[in-house]
Amino acid sequence: MMTINNRAIRYLMPALLLSGLFLFGEVSAHGGATGIVKERMDLMKSMGDRMKKIAAMVKGKETFDAAWIAVSAQEIKQAAPEIAHLFPEGSLHKPSEALPRIWQERGRFDEMTEQMILEAGKLSDLATAGDRRSIMLQFTRLGKTCSACHTDFREKDKD
Repeated sequence: MMTINNRAIRYLMPALLLSGLFLFGEVSAHGGATGIVKERMDLMKSMGDRMKKIAAMVKGKETFDAAWIAVSAQEIKQAAPEIAHLFPEGSLHKPSEALPRIWQERGRFDEMTEQMILEAGKLSDLATAGDRRSIMLQFTRLGKTCSACHTDFREKDKD
């Protein structure tokens, strides 16, 4: 029979507590979303997290890293085509923030996704070249594309 001494418990306890918090965070993410709604919320959160970090770099709140921006923009570009598959007809169950307008104006929704892919690709290319001013301007274009889609096709925040 294996026993754990007090010293081992002191070292293991923080790790166990943290792992429990991470597991709880995964379970409680997105207000209980499941299935396709959770998949799209996870994808959007991942892209949003990258956009927030790029914004912090552009605003000077974090160290500017053109290489990281290039990789992140490329990852957004590669992930964005999945958006179309993650919004099948009728996937409005809560906690989805998607508006029925997505399916009423599906062509426009898909065009906006294509625009995001294009703008993210341009940002990746410019970041690879390293011109900070061009990166900042292109990041603004990409951000406007994301924002326009959220304005038209996502429930307004209730803050």
